[in-house]
Amino acid sequence: MKVKTYKTQSLEEGLESIKRDLGNEALILSTRSVKVRPPYGFFKKASWEITAALDDRAQEQTAALRTGTAVAEQRSSAPVTSRAATDRRYSGAAAAVAPAPEKPKVVVQRDTRMDDIIGEISDLKKSLRSLSHALPSKTQDFGGGLFAEMITSGISQELADHLITTAAKGKPTPSELRDRVRRLLSDQLVVVPPAELNAKARIVSVFVGPTGVGKTTTIAKIAGHASVRLKKKVALISTDMFRVGGQEQLSRFGELLGIPAYGCADISTLKSVVASLDDRDLVLIDTAGSSPSDLSRLSKLENVISSAGAKVHLVMSATTRSEDIAKIVSRFGRFSPASAIITKIDETDAKGSFVGDLLRNELVVSYLTNGQRVPEDLLIPSAPELARFVLPQEPAI
Repeated sequence: MKVKTYKTQSLEEGLESIKRDLGNEALILSTRSVKVRPPYGFFKKASWEITAALDDRAQEQTAALRTGTAVAEQRSSAPVTSRAATDRRYSGAAAAVAPAPEKPKVVVQRDTRMDDIIGEISDLKKSLRSLSHALPSKTQDFGGGLFAEMITSGISQELADHLITTAAKGKPTPSELRDRVRRLLSDQLVVVPPAELNAKARIVSVFVGPTGVGKTTTIAKIAGHASVRLKKKVALISTDMFRVGGQEQLSRFGELLGIPAYGCADISTLKSVVASLDDRDLVLIDTAGSSPSDLSRLSKLENVISSAGAKVHLVMSATTRSEDIAKIVSRFGRFSPASAIITKIDETDAKGSFVGDLLRNELVVSYLTNGQRVPEDLLIPSAPELARFVLPQEPAI
């Protein structure tokens, strides 16, 4: 058996060489993509290494075919003396020449690694596009650290790539580029005005979320702002029948703020209490914390919310992992929350991470909290302020 390996720039070029050298009966044993670094080149270029074989019998047939063809060409050029002689010579040449196949056939074995290679090339192209914005330009720094800063803060590579590409038009200075990207990022964020503080009509709001995120304290902060600073008539309702001391905590906040607080053990009681508070400007309803995996408790909570007919806020902590945030948003999405409230931003140094979570999960935000003080540690955010959490005025050292 004759085995030969070819190194070519493309599969097509390799197959042509194999057919030319070994004939149409050659068998492709393997194909392999290899990287070759050209002289003075920065990136390696892809080429192909193809191994083909021709067994002895096929090799003899190929040799006979070539010999017969040569004999036929010699005899066809000899002078013709008579019709009988011509017929004899034609018959002899035809017998010596094997019939040529109608179409060239090359047996190619499919290499399953090709699909993996194509996928890797696609991923490499995406990475190179992102990397091109992270590398400094020849004439100025186009924010290699800027791209990394955004990715570290939880901004997706696609969005970071888009923002930097858009902002880099016109070749701004590094500081100008940073300002442009921050403004573009700000345009991506949605902050809703705090209805509980701004609305002229009566508002009923309910707060849902996982356990331990600070729902009760957040409600007390909003109630304090509305009652003490804006002179609104506020009432508090707790439906937390699961946590020991849940209702007592909200009642204690009510006493400190001079606001009436009520406890509801069932849905019918909740409906009655909400209806009886029609003279109040603002009614805030606390709920029991629920694990996103506890579908039974989530179903009960859904009944509470639907009976109250209230505006829903999803409360989450800035210290929660991004993977868990996505799960929380998915499970609590059944309540159609009007906005998200992010708590405990004072407990994390990576404040840009929750901004990335807001963008990835397409959430709008209404309040932030940054401490335990009631009602002081309640923030009404703005989109530019959130963008500065991701990209401060100056890069973090």
